[in-house]
Amino acid sequence: MRRKCLDDQDCPVACTMQVVGEWWSILIVRDCLRGLTRFDQFQKNLAISPNMLARRLQTLVDAGLLERRQYRQHPPRYEYLLTERGRDFRVVIAAMYDWGLRNFSDPVQQLRQGSANDYLQERMQQQIQQNNEET
Repeated sequence: MRRKCLDDQDCPVACTMQVVGEWWSILIVRDCLRGLTRFDQFQKNLAISPNMLARRLQTLVDAGLLERRQYRQHPPRYEYLLTERGRDFRVVIAAMYDWGLRNFSDPVQQLRQGSANDYLQERMQQQIQQNNEET
C-alpha cells in the first residue's frame, strides 16, 4: 500500500507527518535527544535494519532535522546531530512521552518515571558519561 503524498496540504500537522510520520523517524529523533549520534548506536538501540536506518537518517537530513558530519576519515564514519529544527521537535517527543506515560502505565510507574523533561535530561547525561568512557 502506497502512502498518499501530503506535500500539497496546507496544514502544519500534515507537513510534520510528511517528514516524521514514519515511526522509526520519531524514535531516531528521540534517541538524538537522548544523546545518540552514531549509526551503530541507533542500530543497537533500536534493533533496526541497516538499510532502513540509512533511509530514515537520510530523510531526516534532507528534511533539515539532522546534520550529517564526518568524524573519521579512514574508514569514513559519520555522526548525525540535531539541527535547530530537530531540537525544536523536543516538545513533540516530550508530549508523546507524557501522553504515553499517562495512558499506558500504572500510577506507580508514572511517579517513578517522572516528567518527559526529566527523562530526556537523565538519558542525555547517561549517554554523555558512556561516550566519555568509550573515548
